[in-house]
Amino acid sequence: MWLLALDTSGRAASVAVFDDDRVTALVTTPGGDEQHSVRLFREIECALQQVKLRLSDIDVYAVANGPGAFTALRIGLTAVKSLAEMHGKPVVAVSVLEAVCQHARADGLLVPVVDAYRGQVFGGLYEKKGSEIVARGPERVLRLKEFLAAVCRDAADARAATLISPTLVRLEPELAGSPLAGICREAVPSVLAEVVGRRARAKLPRGEISDAVHLDANYVRRSDAELLWKPK
Repeated sequence: MWLLALDTSGRAASVAVFDDDRVTALVTTPGGDEQHSVRLFREIECALQQVKLRLSDIDVYAVANGPGAFTALRIGLTAVKSLAEMHGKPVVAVSVLEAVCQHARADGLLVPVVDAYRGQVFGGLYEKKGSEIVARGPERVLRLKEFLAAVCRDAADARAATLISPTLVRLEPELAGSPLAGICREAVPSVLAEVVGRRARAKLPRGEISDAVHLDANYVRRSDAELLWKPK
């Protein structure tokens, strides 16, 4: 089975191709002046060329559906919606925070955190046992200290958890004075397409699939348009 996984949730984008459980191509681009809308299909084409495939050969699509930057997420989701509808293929949506957990070496209670900018983070509470990753609480967007206080309220064993993040260095100053200042930490890569694909592979046997029509974003935070809109 051929699976194509995309992540456009942040400033960097990545594309991975799987042959069953084996990654056969991985294309990544760091954040830069070019937007995802300019380079995404070029990256998809490059990944497919590496394994000599056509889009019609792909059996299932996987995509990071958030939380993340609004415009960036929409580009990835729109691309997958279009391709899945065009070729009549199923889609697996994967939470960015769940994908970050997949990166972690640690097992047990995990607290994945990614930068939401504006002084906030997207964060969640998950439990990982081998290949199983299960949400233990809601995904939130808050200032880091506020989020960690919420984690302490959600889980009595929060201090035994491991905080994981692709931007751990930037979090350290605020972590020092937080309710979980002594929590174990693990830095993980920011490239997510491969782990998005691995989470999708785990979800497929459980029937956790969608189609192009019902695929939706997991924004967590409302858009600027919603926040700024005022009724007349």
